[in-house]
Amino acid sequence: MPYLHCPSCDRTAWLDSAAEPPLRCRHCDSALAPMAAQQVSALTAAVRERFERDMRGDAARPRFVRG
Repeated sequence: MPYLHCPSCDRTAWLDSAAEPPLRCRHCDSALAPMAAQQVSALTAAVRERFERDMRGDAARPRFVRG
């Protein structure tokens, strides 16, 4: 599953698609480009740290509440 980056609007996305390249950004319609493995690992680590920090936070705070 590649990790893609939009060079125009700086959005990132995991992609699991059978579509043929070039794949387009759904926000600005630019061609998506694959990210370098080093960037992907840094981004993945940052997201993982954020989730862990949020889970250690206030346990009484409601999460994922539909209203």
